[in-house]
Amino acid sequence: MRHPKASVGYENWWALWPDLLREELEAFSKRGIAPRTLYQAHGILILEAEWPVHGHSDPIRLRIGFSPLHPYFRPAVGAPDEKFERHQNPLTKELCLLTQETGQWNPRQLVSDFIEERLKQLLAALDARKEKRWDDAARLEEQAPDPLMPYFAGAEDDSVILFDGSMPVPPNGHGLMDVVCMSRNSARNQAAFEGILRQVKNSSGVGVGKRFAFPNEPAGAQVVTARWVKFTPPAAMDAAELLLLAEKELETQAVLQGPSVRKLNQFAAGPFSITGIVFPDEIEYGQQKKGAGWLFLASRRGLVTGNEQNPAETQLIIGKRAGKDDIFSRLPVARSLLNKSVVVVGCGAIGGFAALELARAGVGRVAFVDYDTVEPGNSLRWPLGRTAWGSPKAVALANFVLANYPWTTPTAFGANLGAATSAPDTLPPDLNENVLSPILDVLREANLVVDTSASFEVQYALSYYCRRLKVPYVMGYATVGLAGGVVARFVHDSKSCLVCLHEHWKDEKHISKPRLDNTGMVTPLGCNAPTFTGGGFDLQEVSLEVVRSAVGLLSEGKYDPGTWQVSILTLQGENGVRVLPSWEAFHCPPHPRCCGAGE
Repeated sequence: MRHPKASVGYENWWALWPDLLREELEAFSKRGIAPRTLYQAHGILILEAEWPVHGHSDPIRLRIGFSPLHPYFRPAVGAPDEKFERHQNPLTKELCLLTQETGQWNPRQLVSDFIEERLKQLLAALDARKEKRWDDAARLEEQAPDPLMPYFAGAEDDSVILFDGSMPVPPNGHGLMDVVCMSRNSARNQAAFEGILRQVKNSSGVGVGKRFAFPNEPAGAQVVTARWVKFTPPAAMDAAELLLLAEKELETQAVLQGPSVRKLNQFAAGPFSITGIVFPDEIEYGQQKKGAGWLFLASRRGLVTGNEQNPAETQLIIGKRAGKDDIFSRLPVARSLLNKSVVVVGCGAIGGFAALELARAGVGRVAFVDYDTVEPGNSLRWPLGRTAWGSPKAVALANFVLANYPWTTPTAFGANLGAATSAPDTLPPDLNENVLSPILDVLREANLVVDTSASFEVQYALSYYCRRLKVPYVMGYATVGLAGGVVARFVHDSKSCLVCLHEHWKDEKHISKPRLDNTGMVTPLGCNAPTFTGGGFDLQEVSLEVVRSAVGLLSEGKYDPGTWQVSILTLQGENGVRVLPSWEAFHCPPHPRCCGAGE
């Protein structure tokens, strides 16, 4: 790697490395190419060159844009006069000479050498595809799909329409569709909205294909009946142009299906309308690996003034695949979690992060149990910020999951487990069952209980009831001063239990105790109880191991839970200095004073 002799941070790269620019230009000259400079200022250098290609009578005109961080970043190479089937952005005409993976660009390679090598490979791959030599093409090109959808730019800020990526292309040429719409909070765009393509229909309103919906649909959503038309549009930047192409396609189809098309167009006349364009799009690498690609156009009409209505303003709305397969393909283990139920008891600095990770991983039902409210100071080590201040922790987390993870059904319980009362007049007048019944019902129906309460009273009680109800139990907490932490798990048929673990700690022989730092305590202003100091960046070490243990126990062998029962985290050395996080694993045998006594 070449390094500048001196730098103050704002020089153009060719000023920092004048020898490098000379080498780059000489490399072009050695190939008989005399590039023209189109632009050279403000860190940007763009050259144009007639590039000779073996087997072609005419050269290819290339535009070569050097990165402002050259040589660290790859260049952009465009072929403005060419129209290749693949490996070319149809809008910018830039060529895909490298895959998108990091590490593909070699900063020691001169740009002309790079173009010579990669352009030859690209053209060979295109020739192989044209001649249907698919095996040769697969060896020469990245084996990834090249869908058309990403090439449409200029979409409206913060708006999106979601659809099931597994849906096929409709057999009809046009039809209706139901789109569930709800507004979005956006500082950039007050008109921003989220849509869900719930159902594709034919022009008579009969459903085509499967209905798509999330388990949780936000309250206040509006169902918009919209139109769609099937054709493959050219890549374009302008939404109005795309709408015009859709109208022309509908006019063509109206020659044979006039009443059908006229019915559709009625749904494009209101103050807000959506037009969908659907086309076969490549969704997997290989021959005939096609699915449905969608573009959406939202038209908003202004107020009527006199006898005239202001013309519609049309915006391209980005479409995103959001079906179950689209979301969880990145995490195969999620498939085994979608029908599972977890109860998280204690939704503080460790439980809050752990609960959200469980929802993110695809757990189908998560119950949040906590009686506390969110203090502003908790934001330093709690997953949600200002919008949750003053809210019950369980409710705030449940609302966040409901809004952001539609495949997880959350519930919130503001229970103070085990709290006693000495005032009978405070009891509900209609109390006709054991006060524990509601929470025991939740525990009984769960596939796993996660205890992040950091309360020994709660831990002892929950571990007992989970063992009795035959529900796996995972416990995790951080020690005082964030010197370390503990994660332990016990299934109902374990030979040992949480009491055994504490008895082993008393013996100080078989299982290490987590480190403590009693100096790491503080009593915040206005609070009547001390709390430990520390941030979420340390506490999440415990949260993540809690989640890994939970996923391992829930996933039916799809994710290895490990063979240990107890893991001890160390974050501080003996002298109190920070050490890299390290975990130590232990088995917890039955202790003679507990399960080992045969009781």
